[in-house]
Amino acid sequence: MVLFEKALGIGKRGETRVEYRKVYFRIRSRYQFDSGWPAETDAAKFHEESRSLFQSAGWGLHPGGDSTSDTVTKGWQELYLHPMNFSGIIEMDEIPAIQELLKDAKSFCCYGFDCYERYWDITDEEYLAQLETKREEITHEILERCRTKRKNLYITGSVALNVAQKFSVHRLCDKEGKHNLANRFVGELMEQLVQDDLLVTAETKNGPGIRTATDAEISSPLPGQQQMTL
Repeated sequence: MVLFEKALGIGKRGETRVEYRKVYFRIRSRYQFDSGWPAETDAAKFHEESRSLFQSAGWGLHPGGDSTSDTVTKGWQELYLHPMNFSGIIEMDEIPAIQELLKDAKSFCCYGFDCYERYWDITDEEYLAQLETKREEITHEILERCRTKRKNLYITGSVALNVAQKFSVHRLCDKEGKHNLANRFVGELMEQLVQDDLLVTAETKNGPGIRTATDAEISSPLPGQQQMTL
């Protein structure tokens, strides 16, 4: 995944953006992966203590159900309180405070944490603007992925989604990625490349196919078409 570290690392007024990441706090409790809680009293103690600790530190509690754990939230931050991992989107600067909060717990212990992908606090407009700065690079990626050895060979499958994934960023306002603007941006760009005769489409036995136009097709456009170069 391509992250726009340089472009997104500084806020509008020059301030450094708060860094959020997907974090797993590793938890050891009496809960066992293959058998669950040895007794209901163990589960009750864990839930009572974990809720009390986070609520005392200003986190909001969202109780879980019969088959789900509690979730606690604070601003953009959220943690899912499973008895083996407390996981979610966390400010990096908040990690020491959470470790301090958990260190004296009696019904469980936190023995470490792992950090994964970064999440950005950016608007739709900022995201699209950064994708626009990558237009030439994204175009090159599309054309390379769609290049075939012969004119009768076409690429089938999710070219647009694969390219979009490479140029996507995780956003706090779309944590599940259900409204990833990179998908739309790449899809519209590919449609434009088809209109510009840089991509060629056809129906194949495996469904809709696409390929990059050959040099000959680009240099010898049909009458009325504008000559274009890669």
